[in-house]
Amino acid sequence: MWVSPELKEPPSYYYRRQGFASFGEDRSGLDLGVAHNLIDNFLWANDYPHHEGTWPHSAAAIERTMGALTEEQRAKVLGLNAARLWNIEVPAKYQTAEVL
Repeated sequence: MWVSPELKEPPSYYYRRQGFASFGEDRSGLDLGVAHNLIDNFLWANDYPHHEGTWPHSAAAIERTMGALTEEQRAKVLGLNAARLWNIEVPAKYQTAEVL
């Protein structure tokens, strides 16, 4: 009753369209992202150069955190989603999971 006018779509529609979340190591969050079809809205960050981030052990953190993701999902989370968010052109040869 506090929102006028009412949303035409459920909040999840707007989040999927324009919401993003970044994370460092959050395997349970990624599991929820997969379960709720939100992988297109997740961005991985190693928080360089802060000591509480995963750097310089980012490769191991990616394997620990993203072991259950498909290669396509990993490609999105590790860079393709960020490129889409910030309108960074990615050459076609890098838009497939095979190059990862």
